[in-house]
Amino acid sequence: MAVETMEFSTSFWARGAEVQRIGNFHAAFSTLYNSFQMLLPDVAGKYFVMLHDHICGQWLKGELKVKDGWYVFNIYHPSVQLDFAGKLMGYSGLRKPGRLTAVEQAELEAFFDPMFSETGMKANNYNHRFPPNLLKLSCTSSDGQKRLAAEIQAQFQKRLYRMISGMLEQLKAARTHVEGIVLTGGCALNVITNQLIRDTLTKEGQKAGTQSHHRTDFRPLGVYVPPAPNDAGLAVGGVWAVQPPRMVQQLQYLGFPLFDEEILFQEVRQRAASNLNDLGGVHYLAQLLTSNSSVMGGKPIIAVVRGRQEFGPRALGHRSLLAVPDSYEIKARLNRLKHRQWYRPVAPMIAEEDLVQVFGRKVMSPSMEFAPKVLKAVQKRFPALAHYDGTARHQSVSQSDEPWVHSLLLAVGKRTGLAALINTSFNSRGKPIVNTVSESLEMLDTIPDLDYLVIEHWLFKAPRVKRPLPKEEPKGWTMKPLE
Repeated sequence: MAVETMEFSTSFWARGAEVQRIGNFHAAFSTLYNSFQMLLPDVAGKYFVMLHDHICGQWLKGELKVKDGWYVFNIYHPSVQLDFAGKLMGYSGLRKPGRLTAVEQAELEAFFDPMFSETGMKANNYNHRFPPNLLKLSCTSSDGQKRLAAEIQAQFQKRLYRMISGMLEQLKAARTHVEGIVLTGGCALNVITNQLIRDTLTKEGQKAGTQSHHRTDFRPLGVYVPPAPNDAGLAVGGVWAVQPPRMVQQLQYLGFPLFDEEILFQEVRQRAASNLNDLGGVHYLAQLLTSNSSVMGGKPIIAVVRGRQEFGPRALGHRSLLAVPDSYEIKARLNRLKHRQWYRPVAPMIAEEDLVQVFGRKVMSPSMEFAPKVLKAVQKRFPALAHYDGTARHQSVSQSDEPWVHSLLLAVGKRTGLAALINTSFNSRGKPIVNTVSESLEMLDTIPDLDYLVIEHWLFKAPRVKRPLPKEEPKGWTMKPLE
């Protein structure tokens, strides 16, 4: 069974080449997230900080218009921050849901219900109005904003779970066997919800000891999320529809090669880079990662640029920043390097052999599709491994997934006791993931927290004195009145 978690969700039942549409659902899952950009300034960015301050200033002065019991904003901006949903998912982990008052909860339900009906979606004007108690929650304190974020995530989980479990019940009543669940659409990047569906609606979850209302005989085996479930994956589906491949192959590393790989050897000579293979390969790199060799003090951050770029939105060891997760400081340094908010999670890559040690069970997640809970003892030893809510959006790595990264993790594990590193995409200041030699070296030369760079099998060391980062020109924003 496949489910597209988009504005108009569509579900299919498939067996081999046979595909049948189960139904269409009016479900504005992405609108659910994006509607709150103006109320969560810590998540949405500079413009929305200004917008939030303006709205809350009007609220405090009693200047907001009221329509049908809701506040109506007199400002509007049509832009949507495309990275808002991912940031909100991380921000929601700062508080547990269930802390709203009965009135606040009722308003939240009343706000979301129309997003899941045809008439409500056609009359969508959510970016312009909000229930009074939710606006008060946002304008009163940062804690109120964190509570609100937790409830938004909870609403997303509850409604998607209800939709999928309802379809499974219908198929069960029709005696239709469902082998597995496939989630696609940009909302399938919500790893917390993916984990909930896996743990509660599948046989994989049953193995983990979770409870379910479904009979074992009718539970799907597991959940599959493709490496690029968002719009980036449409090209693959289009090609498949025209000419299915003769054999199924992994998609994770079928992106572009380096755009300027022809200049690599010139840079190697000019910078006297070392051949990593001559130094000992992954064993030498593991030694570097676990040593106190950072110019900032402590263990280093090493960028890795190898092979073809990842296909999809996740960095999976080919365009990655790697570090040992044994301190809170290293996580803070990674976020500082990327100019990211302090609450943003970093993702561990974990060798398949040590998944049980980290989670108490084997949760395969080769493209960072899930986020199970990390065992408390592991969180204590490796505090940068888990997010604030105790989960980890991990990349599981086996020998067949990526032999070089797998070997590196095992080499690190011999030194730290855990075959794991924290991994985030190799980019900075909101730029795309790097795919050139020149930009990779530019970051090594200018970013204070970056210590080493591996390009293919060449190891570059950061200069002792970094060049200053270029200043960014401030962006101009305008506030347009509602028509």
